[in-house]
Amino acid sequence: MSDTHEHAAGNSVPELKQRIRELAGMLHACRLRLPNAPAEAVRELAESEERFALAVRGTNDGIWDWDIRTGKVFFSPPWKSMIGYEDDELENVFATFESHLHPDDHDRVMATLNDYLAGRIPRYAVEFRFRHKDGSWRWILARGRALRDEQGTPYRMAGSHTDVTERKHDEEELRKARRDAESANSAKSAFLANMSHEIRTPMNGVIGMSELLLGTELNETQREYLEMLKLSADSLLELLNDILDFSKIEAGKMELDAHEFDLGEVVTEITQAMGIRAFQKRLVFLHHISPEVPTRLIGDDGRLRQILVNLIGNAIKFTHKGGVTIDVSMESETADMVTLHFKISDTGIGIAPEMRESIFEAFTQAETSTSRRYGGTGLGLAICHDLVALMHGRIWVESQPGAGSTFHFTAAFGRTSGISIRPRSPRIRPVLAAQSTMKVLIVEDGHVSQLVGARMLEKRGHTVTLASNGREAIDLCARETFDAVLMDVHMPGITGYEATARIRQAEQASGRHVPIIAMTANAMKGDREKCLAAGMDDYIAKPLRSAELFQVVEQFAQRSSHPAPAQPPTAPQPPRPPTEPPPFDLEEFRESTGDEKLTRKLVAIFSEDAQKYLRKAEKSLAAGKARPLYEAAHSLKGMLGVYAAGKALKLASELCEYAHAGDLKGAHLMLDQLKSECALLGAALVGAFEPGI
Repeated sequence: MSDTHEHAAGNSVPELKQRIRELAGMLHACRLRLPNAPAEAVRELAESEERFALAVRGTNDGIWDWDIRTGKVFFSPPWKSMIGYEDDELENVFATFESHLHPDDHDRVMATLNDYLAGRIPRYAVEFRFRHKDGSWRWILARGRALRDEQGTPYRMAGSHTDVTERKHDEEELRKARRDAESANSAKSAFLANMSHEIRTPMNGVIGMSELLLGTELNETQREYLEMLKLSADSLLELLNDILDFSKIEAGKMELDAHEFDLGEVVTEITQAMGIRAFQKRLVFLHHISPEVPTRLIGDDGRLRQILVNLIGNAIKFTHKGGVTIDVSMESETADMVTLHFKISDTGIGIAPEMRESIFEAFTQAETSTSRRYGGTGLGLAICHDLVALMHGRIWVESQPGAGSTFHFTAAFGRTSGISIRPRSPRIRPVLAAQSTMKVLIVEDGHVSQLVGARMLEKRGHTVTLASNGREAIDLCARETFDAVLMDVHMPGITGYEATARIRQAEQASGRHVPIIAMTANAMKGDREKCLAAGMDDYIAKPLRSAELFQVVEQFAQRSSHPAPAQPPTAPQPPRPPTEPPPFDLEEFRESTGDEKLTRKLVAIFSEDAQKYLRKAEKSLAAGKARPLYEAAHSLKGMLGVYAAGKALKLASELCEYAHAGDLKGAHLMLDQLKSECALLGAALVGAFEPGI
């Protein structure tokens, strides 16, 4: 029986009985005035009584009708059979109801009833346990309604009892299943944290040692093998990060870190970083941000980078000729929010129609051969899908096999008020030289991790002391002064957290404060916050990367008491005429590629690629076409960013501006300067990478 029927039955029966009583009263009054009651009135009364009896018998609910003034209650036979009694086995008084209530529910039910009768709540509906004749407890849903006199005092109340034991049992099973699922999720998170730690620890040795070896003298074959080894390790780390991210999203533990950031800076940095892959494949790589899009936004630029890098990386991977384009435009806006529309278009292999929806599911790829031809786990787009959802947006794709694809996604960001909310963490950029020699303590129980961290910092010019456990770290910090401590979190005996707490406690007396940097292979949500809450100053995840390690450690260099050795004074020299800066930054170029073989390959293709874009620019300028000129200049700008060519990059940017404004005269002058600078850059690159250099 439906809930509507149950409610109707519970409400109509007492009203029907009340009406019958009113009719009976009227009939009695008539009898006082008339010697014989009219036959019609007698028949109507009989029909009313028959309808009431049918209503009571026809419902599966138990019906009750309570005379509040006398305390007598009519309990229907189904009401009594619901708890295992025959009609004549229970007395029709209010005490019968009250005596069958579960002791733990009694006070709550009586309070609800009294509140309803006193008019403090608008309706009477309550669930409770009711004792069955066999001693078991049945769950009952009671609903009722009172009739009140002219003063609002209730004199009758009637309603129904519905047995909801089965539903309550189902609800309890559901709650148990939810608890089991949450317990399983917690166990999975713990397992993933342990897996992350166990895998990242040996990977720290593989990646760290590879990086150290690449900085030594190697022959061509050794360097090639070592670069392949490092590439494989990097791919494994990327896979691990994808699995961890997907698990965090699946468990609902992924949260966005909203702060103010520069959208143009984010897109430019991504295109410069991804541009190396595009130039390797001779692809045109363009990006455009519409003028109406605000420069400063509030959101999680780290997760936005992750989405863009994934989509751009896929576009480059699946495109063999043509190019990749990024376009950012305004989707909608309010006073304090903007929704942006991102499009990543390519001229690649395309996606079959039947796969366009499923590619956003976990472990799904666009074709069955993808894992063999292109690699990947099929998690990247699933992660993008969920991250976009966290940003209150959506993601979709338009594609035709053999004709390329365009991935769209929208994302909502806050507007800035002109006051910085919180600056984002600085992007890791390699520092060309350490500003001072630091004294660093590395606390690590693993010999390989000790060696990796120590060698990286020593090659940088810093002095390193090693401790194998928390006890040694506490003793060393008590005896010596360090500029920074790299503290492994998970160590046998005294953990990194405990060692930090004891060092901080000792510092309360001395007034000193040594920067402690957590060094852990854990990478789950909350690990960084836990380390900072334990009194540490920063956090770095294994495997260690030299650029990130230097950035994190050397931020504390201003506290160092070990400045770099000063040069001996020399006799004053006559002023020299200012010299032009070199066409490119050799160290930054090498650091950005991270691969000597790739660096030399980029040098080899520079002239050909630069001339291709310069010729296109000249041809567009001669034809008076500003848009193709802009595209050629934009492509050249992205290429020059890869080579760390500051002056040429600036000239290309200015050429873009002239072309965008339609100023062809100014563009002509700028193109001439850019051609000259590219010629100087080409010669400088060849000279810097001659055989043996």
